[in-house]
Amino acid sequence: MNKPKLQLALDNQNLIQALAVAQKTQSQIDVIEVGTILAIENGMQSVRLMKSLFPSHIILADIRIIKAGGKLSSLAFDAGADWVTVVSDASKETVKAVAEEANKRKNKDVQIEINESITNEQADYWKSLGITQLIYHRSNEVVDKEEKWNPQVLEKISSLAKKGFNLSVTGGLSVEEIKLFKDIPVYCFIAGRKISNSDIPFQIAKEYKEEIIHIFN
Repeated sequence: MNKPKLQLALDNQNLIQALAVAQKTQSQIDVIEVGTILAIENGMQSVRLMKSLFPSHIILADIRIIKAGGKLSSLAFDAGADWVTVVSDASKETVKAVAEEANKRKNKDVQIEINESITNEQADYWKSLGITQLIYHRSNEVVDKEEKWNPQVLEKISSLAKKGFNLSVTGGLSVEEIKLFKDIPVYCFIAGRKISNSDIPFQIAKEYKEEIIHIFN
């Protein structure tokens, strides 16, 4: 099993603050996510700056495409994004347009953000397009209720991994919860506010990274 990556989700509205967090934590993270709020507030300039300042990192434009797939993914890729996100409710045509745009370019990829309602038909269609990355996003409502990752969700994630998908997980993920996934080939653990809102972002990112290494050694 390959060691999971650590992805930093930056949803700060203030681009300068987001860049500062990325600068402080860059040695501990593998993927820098230009979050949806950050991208909407600052446009593709936020993607361009992240890629120019952190060229060795994977830069994700979390623009959650649901329509105009070809155009939106093209804008993100042209700005320097390595990955873009699509929501699972997007039409087949939209997902296909994003996949085709990624396939035109070198080392570009697509992540589809899913939840418990994903169907086998959807998963099979995405596989047919060559899409291999899925994100399981625990909703804010669940996080706010302090509900843990239940066995049904873990089994769903595991079953999708067995289908050959690279699964990333996010949604109020704590350092202590990483061990719950020790038997699942997680591709990326995504942490956002717990790092970016901290007074010691480097130290918190380091704790995530060390726990990943410890659990998946």
